[in-house]
Amino acid sequence: MTEQPTPWQLYPRLLLRRAGFGIDLLTALADEPTRAGAAEYRTAAKQFGLCRTNLIDGIARAVARTDRQSDRSRLRALSRARSRAGRGLSVNPEQLDPALVPAAAAYDTAQAELEQAGQRLTDVLAQEALRRPDRVHALLANDRVCDALLQLSPSFYGEVLRWRRGWATRSAGANRNRAKDRAFYRRAYLYGQRLAAKNETTSFFGPLVHGRIDHTAAGIGLGPETGSGVHTTEAQTAFWAVCELARNLGADPAVRDQLPVTWVPAYRRRAEAEAGTGTVQTSAGRRIRLSGAHWRLVHDVNDHRSVRDLADLAGMEVAEARVVLDRLRQIGAVRLWPEPPSTTARPLDWLVGFAQEHAAGTEWPARLRELAALADRYAAAAGHHQRAAVLAEVEAGFSALTATDARRAGGQMYADRLVVSLDAKGDQSPVVVGGDIARRWEEQLTPVLDVAARYGELQQQVAAELCARVVSETETGSLPYDELIRRVLPAVEAGELTALADPVREFTQTYTELVRTALRGQEARLSTAALAPLAPSPGRDRFVSPDLMLERQPDGTDLLVLGELHPYVFAWGSQGLFCDDQERMLADFTAGLEPWGGPDQLATVIRRRRHKGLVADWFPGRFVEVTSVATDDRKRTVALADLTAVLVNGVPRLHAPDGELTLYAGEDDHVHLRAFAAPGVALPLVRFGDFAPRIRVGEVIVQRARWWFSAADLGVAEVRDAATAFLAVQSLRARHGLPRFCFVSAAHEPKPVGVDLDNPLAVDALLALTLAGDGKVSLAEMRPAPEALWLRHGDRPVTAEFRIAMRRASS
Repeated sequence: MTEQPTPWQLYPRLLLRRAGFGIDLLTALADEPTRAGAAEYRTAAKQFGLCRTNLIDGIARAVARTDRQSDRSRLRALSRARSRAGRGLSVNPEQLDPALVPAAAAYDTAQAELEQAGQRLTDVLAQEALRRPDRVHALLANDRVCDALLQLSPSFYGEVLRWRRGWATRSAGANRNRAKDRAFYRRAYLYGQRLAAKNETTSFFGPLVHGRIDHTAAGIGLGPETGSGVHTTEAQTAFWAVCELARNLGADPAVRDQLPVTWVPAYRRRAEAEAGTGTVQTSAGRRIRLSGAHWRLVHDVNDHRSVRDLADLAGMEVAEARVVLDRLRQIGAVRLWPEPPSTTARPLDWLVGFAQEHAAGTEWPARLRELAALADRYAAAAGHHQRAAVLAEVEAGFSALTATDARRAGGQMYADRLVVSLDAKGDQSPVVVGGDIARRWEEQLTPVLDVAARYGELQQQVAAELCARVVSETETGSLPYDELIRRVLPAVEAGELTALADPVREFTQTYTELVRTALRGQEARLSTAALAPLAPSPGRDRFVSPDLMLERQPDGTDLLVLGELHPYVFAWGSQGLFCDDQERMLADFTAGLEPWGGPDQLATVIRRRRHKGLVADWFPGRFVEVTSVATDDRKRTVALADLTAVLVNGVPRLHAPDGELTLYAGEDDHVHLRAFAAPGVALPLVRFGDFAPRIRVGEVIVQRARWWFSAADLGVAEVRDAATAFLAVQSLRARHGLPRFCFVSAAHEPKPVGVDLDNPLAVDALLALTLAGDGKVSLAEMRPAPEALWLRHGDRPVTAEFRIAMRRASS
């Protein structure tokens, strides 16, 4: 029999994302006596829970017997006993039936042992508080940690330096446990977990490591290591900072009237029948009628003409033209400053080139080059002290040019946006994944991805059906795309999308029931045969880019842990940097564009870039511009206002003036994108109340176990006592089987936080996250846990994940 090819196949390129510090950076912050005391307390708590359940169940049986005998006084006594046991209070055996006395005695013994374990743990916690500063000091004495902190949060880095300077003069234990100190230790922990348990894809503590599939090789091969962990470090000037520089350049009286005026693509211009008149339609649909010189001024904006050029064409004074254009700027129709393309890999280089062309003879080209040189010095600095000094120069130079603060939201965990950051090419590259490993990944992931593809297809069909309904209400069966967007939002708010989503709900319910039936304890193991009915063969090519982690088993094999399922090709964004053979890498992906209908149909909507770009200018398709500039290559762009939604056999299609487009990726909360995008690949969350079980299919962990808790569950709803809360968390672990290492998610925090629930520092961070938000958090198990990490760097285990790309051909 001929072996059938695997439906989902790997693209030949992949990325290894790894932490720049070993996991021991995090585990070393733990306190061994506390860990042992917590384990003892959990054992006692678990035993107490069992004894309490046995007693309550016995009382329930006694109540049933007593009820039949109509003994009301006995019923009241049993009810009081059950209430006290339910609250964990002592129970008087004399009020119980003789048959319940052994259970009550066991309950009393377990209760006493729990109280004793709790007191011992409380005493240990008091001593831990005295040892805590030494553990934090060991973390912050590491100069590489300080270098990372400088790049993540210069404000906290400054605090660390002051704290380090004061350490030597501080007497042991003195003034180290004030509220201010505890807050400092908590922040130190938070940054420690970020460095050791996260893949930042930033600088030396999250370098880019490229890899490839080699079907002639076996296993996973890693390139050589370097002492620094990287081969190359490159400065990146933040896009927001370059935009601020560009705005100031555009406002300079010496150049402002000679700079190109650009039209914002989300706005539409239309000439009217009456000569010399026309309208401007805003992105919100408002129409502004213009005539005479004002209309000529607007009509002649072509992204190349300056204010002076436009004034000449309209027969106006430059000052008058500037006033009219400034009014248009205020409503968002034009830009009077250079807008860096949101896909450019190096925006400051672009602005330097623009200044050389349009602001020659002013100080701008030289000042911008000076800033770029300072950024390069920042990247090349040796050690955090030198880097901090250069950063001060970078920030001073930026502020001198813009009169703007060089930092955004300084000190916040994920919001300290600097003028300059670093990207790095990591060592251990290239990573070579052998054919045996690749085939195993394809084989194990295929049944899961087939289910996820069907779920994504149903979601896309619902979005398309809603858009089709909106378009069908027109007489022509077509609608300008921007008008469709304006009409879809109220339709969603009116519940029309929900009304159409029965197929998605039915799929989710069927999948959930499969998990419920297979659930044993915290884990449901599903067979590929059970999943097969949920995964019919798709009728078109599909794409997905999963995050894949390897969990090393005791026998040396690896369990696959599936992370996020991305719709993005990593090579087409900032993660494509530093590949040794970028041209070949891009060719490998360009050869597989069928999921999007090929290169002529592939398009992506470009919004104004916020941070690093998901899409770079080497993206092989076209760019739909809304309010941003995508690229200087105008042949590759189409304005949002030039797109039309058209019904073709009842299905909505997106048409540009020269043909149909398929959007690169949709988004969950944007129906107008999902309807016209390649169907996504996603799995619904299976949740039973406040618990989501671990789901395993074959050798793949598809969903990690997760729990939801409130401030009351954590023991901090009313009394904010650290020891009480720590004991409450250990009780939770005993009742729910929570592992030691978890990731905490809170609504107000942009990224999950890794916590070691044996560590009071981590529990403090958990409580702070809970209290800072709406009082609710979720905890997901860390898989792989520290002891099961497969990758080592510098002979230390490190957290890591593969970003792979897979395609399923239509069948």
